[in-house]
Amino acid sequence: LSFFDFVIEIRLKIYSELLVHTEPIVFVADYGPPSPPLFRSKREGLCPALLRVNKKVHGEASSLLYSNNRFRFPDIFVSTPSATDSPHIAPFLRQIGSQASLIRHICITFPTFHDFRHERAMLHEAHIKNLELIRDTCTSITTLELLLPPDSANYAFDDSPIAAEALDLLDTRFKAIPSLKEIIINFQVYAAEDLSDYRIKIRDRGWTVEVTK
Repeated sequence: LSFFDFVIEIRLKIYSELLVHTEPIVFVADYGPPSPPLFRSKREGLCPALLRVNKKVHGEASSLLYSNNRFRFPDIFVSTPSATDSPHIAPFLRQIGSQASLIRHICITFPTFHDFRHERAMLHEAHIKNLELIRDTCTSITTLELLLPPDSANYAFDDSPIAAEALDLLDTRFKAIPSLKEIIINFQVYAAEDLSDYRIKIRDRGWTVEVTK
Protein backbone atom coordinates (compact mmCIF):
# COMPACT_ATOMS: atom_id res chain seq x y z
CA LEU A 1 0.00 0.00 0.00
CA SER A 2 1.55 3.29 -1.08
CA PHE A 3 0.84 6.74 0.31
CA PHE A 4 -1.23 7.64 -2.73
CA ASP A 5 -3.49 4.64 -2.16
CA PHE A 6 -4.99 6.55 0.77
CA VAL A 7 -8.03 8.63 -0.12
CA ILE A 8 -7.34 12.32 -0.73
CA GLU A 9 -9.09 13.32 2.52
CA ILE A 10 -6.56 11.33 4.56
CA ARG A 11 -3.63 12.69 2.53
CA LEU A 12 -4.82 16.26 3.10
CA LYS A 13 -5.09 15.61 6.83
CA ILE A 14 -1.51 14.37 6.89
CA TYR A 15 -0.33 17.36 4.83
CA SER A 16 -2.08 19.71 7.25
CA GLU A 17 -0.34 18.17 10.24
CA LEU A 18 3.02 18.84 8.58
CA LEU A 19 2.37 22.19 6.90
CA VAL A 20 -0.20 24.17 8.90
CA HIS A 21 0.74 25.97 12.11
CA THR A 22 -1.71 27.28 14.71
CA GLU A 23 0.57 30.26 15.41
CA PRO A 24 1.78 32.76 12.77
CA ILE A 25 4.84 31.81 10.76
CA VAL A 26 7.24 34.54 11.89
CA PHE A 27 10.11 35.63 9.67
CA VAL A 28 13.24 37.43 10.83
CA ALA A 29 15.94 39.13 8.78
CA ASP A 30 19.67 39.74 9.14
CA TYR A 31 20.69 43.33 9.69
CA GLY A 32 23.07 45.10 7.36
CA PRO A 33 22.26 44.54 3.68
CA PRO A 34 19.56 46.72 2.08
CA SER A 35 17.57 43.60 1.23
CA PRO A 36 18.61 40.82 3.62
CA PRO A 37 17.31 37.27 3.29
CA LEU A 38 14.44 36.10 5.45
CA PHE A 39 14.51 33.19 7.89
CA ARG A 40 11.81 31.53 9.94
CA SER A 41 12.30 32.44 13.60
CA LYS A 42 11.17 28.96 14.69
CA ARG A 43 11.57 25.89 12.53
CA GLU A 44 9.83 23.33 14.70
CA GLY A 45 6.32 22.26 13.83
CA LEU A 46 6.53 22.71 10.07
CA CYS A 47 7.90 20.52 7.33
CA PRO A 48 7.89 22.52 4.05
CA ALA A 49 10.46 20.08 2.63
CA LEU A 50 7.46 17.81 2.10
CA LEU A 51 6.65 19.84 -1.02
CA ARG A 52 9.89 18.64 -2.62
CA VAL A 53 8.98 14.94 -2.43
CA ASN A 54 7.45 14.93 -5.92
CA LYS A 55 5.19 16.96 -8.18
CA LYS A 56 2.02 15.22 -7.05
CA VAL A 57 2.63 15.95 -3.38
CA HIS A 58 3.52 19.54 -4.24
CA GLY A 59 0.32 19.93 -6.23
CA GLU A 60 -1.86 18.52 -3.48
CA ALA A 61 -0.18 20.15 -0.48
CA SER A 62 1.19 23.57 -1.48
CA SER A 63 -2.17 25.31 -1.22
CA LEU A 64 -2.46 24.21 2.42
CA LEU A 65 0.90 25.76 3.32
CA TYR A 66 0.15 29.14 1.79
CA SER A 67 -3.63 29.39 2.26
CA ASN A 68 -3.99 28.06 5.80
CA ASN A 69 -1.09 29.80 7.54
CA ARG A 70 -0.60 33.36 8.76
CA PHE A 71 2.66 35.00 7.66
CA ARG A 72 4.31 37.70 9.78
CA PHE A 73 7.09 39.79 8.27
CA PRO A 74 9.78 41.85 10.04
CA ASP A 75 10.67 45.49 9.57
CA ILE A 76 13.91 46.49 7.93
CA PHE A 77 15.50 49.30 9.92
CA VAL A 78 17.03 52.16 7.97
CA SER A 79 19.34 54.98 8.97
CA THR A 80 18.63 57.37 6.10
CA PRO A 81 16.64 60.34 7.46
CA SER A 82 14.38 60.49 4.41
CA ALA A 83 13.55 56.76 4.57
CA THR A 84 11.51 54.73 7.02
CA ASP A 85 11.51 51.31 8.62
CA SER A 86 9.15 49.11 6.62
CA PRO A 87 8.02 45.49 6.40
CA HIS A 88 10.39 43.24 4.48
CA ILE A 89 8.11 41.05 2.38
CA ALA A 90 9.43 41.24 -1.18
CA PRO A 91 12.10 38.48 -0.91
CA PHE A 92 9.56 35.91 0.25
CA LEU A 93 6.94 36.80 -2.35
CA ARG A 94 9.57 36.74 -5.11
CA GLN A 95 10.84 33.36 -3.93
CA ILE A 96 7.45 31.63 -3.94
CA GLY A 97 6.36 33.19 -7.25
CA SER A 98 2.83 32.31 -8.33
CA GLN A 99 2.19 30.57 -4.98
CA ALA A 100 1.79 34.07 -3.49
CA SER A 101 -1.66 34.07 -5.03
CA LEU A 102 -2.66 31.43 -2.45
CA ILE A 103 -1.82 33.53 0.63
CA ARG A 104 -4.81 34.68 2.65
CA HIS A 105 -3.37 36.24 5.83
CA ILE A 106 -0.38 38.61 6.11
CA CYS A 107 0.80 40.40 9.22
CA ILE A 108 3.00 43.52 9.02
CA THR A 109 3.65 46.55 11.18
CA PHE A 110 1.28 49.51 10.95
CA PRO A 111 2.39 51.77 8.07
CA THR A 112 3.95 55.10 8.97
CA PHE A 113 3.52 58.53 7.46
CA HIS A 114 5.74 61.50 6.68
CA ASP A 115 6.10 64.10 9.40
CA PHE A 116 2.75 65.77 10.02
CA ARG A 117 4.50 69.13 10.46
CA HIS A 118 4.29 69.55 6.69
CA GLU A 119 0.52 69.90 7.24
CA ARG A 120 -0.40 67.17 4.83
CA ALA A 121 -0.68 63.43 5.22
CA MET A 122 1.64 61.31 3.08
CA LEU A 123 2.19 57.58 3.37
CA HIS A 124 5.87 56.64 3.15
CA GLU A 125 6.79 55.31 -0.28
CA ALA A 126 8.16 52.06 1.16
CA HIS A 127 4.75 51.23 2.63
CA ILE A 128 2.97 52.15 -0.58
CA LYS A 129 5.19 49.72 -2.49
CA ASN A 130 4.51 46.95 0.02
CA LEU A 131 0.75 47.40 -0.17
CA GLU A 132 0.92 47.48 -3.97
CA LEU A 133 3.04 44.31 -3.94
CA ILE A 134 0.47 42.57 -1.74
CA ARG A 135 -2.33 43.78 -4.03
CA ASP A 136 -0.60 42.57 -7.19
CA THR A 137 0.77 39.20 -6.00
CA CYS A 138 -1.43 38.03 -3.10
CA THR A 139 -4.62 38.00 -5.13
CA SER A 140 -6.49 35.77 -2.66
CA ILE A 141 -5.58 37.65 0.51
CA THR A 142 -8.57 38.12 2.80
CA THR A 143 -6.95 39.38 6.02
CA LEU A 144 -4.30 42.04 6.57
CA GLU A 145 -3.14 42.30 10.17
CA LEU A 146 -1.30 45.47 11.21
CA LEU A 147 0.83 45.36 14.35
CA LEU A 148 0.82 48.60 16.33
CA PRO A 149 3.85 48.66 18.67
CA PRO A 150 3.57 50.12 22.18
CA ASP A 151 3.55 53.92 22.29
CA SER A 152 2.59 54.17 18.60
CA ALA A 153 -1.17 54.40 19.03
CA ASN A 154 -1.07 58.13 19.77
CA TYR A 155 0.79 58.72 16.54
CA ALA A 156 -1.48 56.55 14.41
CA PHE A 157 -4.82 57.62 15.90
CA ASP A 158 -4.22 61.21 16.90
CA ASP A 159 -7.26 63.52 17.06
CA SER A 160 -5.79 65.96 14.53
CA PRO A 161 -7.37 66.41 11.07
CA ILE A 162 -4.07 65.41 9.46
CA ALA A 163 -4.02 62.09 11.33
CA ALA A 164 -7.58 61.44 10.16
CA GLU A 165 -6.51 62.28 6.61
CA ALA A 166 -3.63 59.83 6.94
CA LEU A 167 -6.02 57.05 7.96
CA ASP A 168 -8.23 57.94 4.99
CA LEU A 169 -5.23 57.49 2.68
CA LEU A 170 -4.47 54.15 4.27
CA ASP A 171 -8.08 53.04 3.98
CA THR A 172 -8.02 53.92 0.28
CA ARG A 173 -4.98 51.68 -0.15
CA PHE A 174 -6.77 48.83 1.60
CA LYS A 175 -9.83 49.20 -0.59
CA ALA A 176 -7.60 48.92 -3.66
CA ILE A 177 -6.93 45.27 -2.71
CA PRO A 178 -10.03 43.57 -4.20
CA SER A 179 -9.95 40.31 -2.22
CA LEU A 180 -9.32 41.94 1.17
CA LYS A 181 -12.18 41.37 3.62
CA GLU A 182 -10.73 42.12 7.06
CA ILE A 183 -8.28 44.67 8.47
CA ILE A 184 -7.04 43.80 11.96
CA ILE A 185 -5.31 46.45 14.07
CA ASN A 186 -3.33 44.49 16.66
CA PHE A 187 -2.32 46.69 19.60
CA GLN A 188 0.87 45.40 21.23
CA VAL A 189 0.82 46.56 24.86
CA TYR A 190 2.99 46.02 27.93
CA ALA A 191 0.04 46.05 30.35
CA ALA A 192 -3.70 46.64 30.42
CA GLU A 193 -4.59 49.95 28.77
CA ASP A 194 -7.76 51.89 28.09
CA LEU A 195 -8.09 51.63 24.32
CA SER A 196 -11.75 52.59 24.14
CA ASP A 197 -11.18 55.79 22.13
CA TYR A 198 -9.01 53.94 19.64
CA ARG A 199 -11.50 51.09 19.38
CA ILE A 200 -14.25 53.51 18.38
CA LYS A 201 -12.13 55.10 15.64
CA ILE A 202 -11.06 51.71 14.30
CA ARG A 203 -14.53 50.17 14.32
CA ASP A 204 -15.98 53.26 12.68
CA ARG A 205 -13.79 52.38 9.70
CA GLY A 206 -14.95 48.79 9.66
CA TRP A 207 -11.64 47.47 10.97
CA THR A 208 -11.17 44.90 13.75
CA VAL A 209 -9.29 45.40 17.03
CA GLU A 210 -7.05 42.85 18.72
CA VAL A 211 -4.75 43.29 21.70
CA THR A 212 -1.50 41.38 22.32
CA LYS A 213 0.43 41.61 25.59
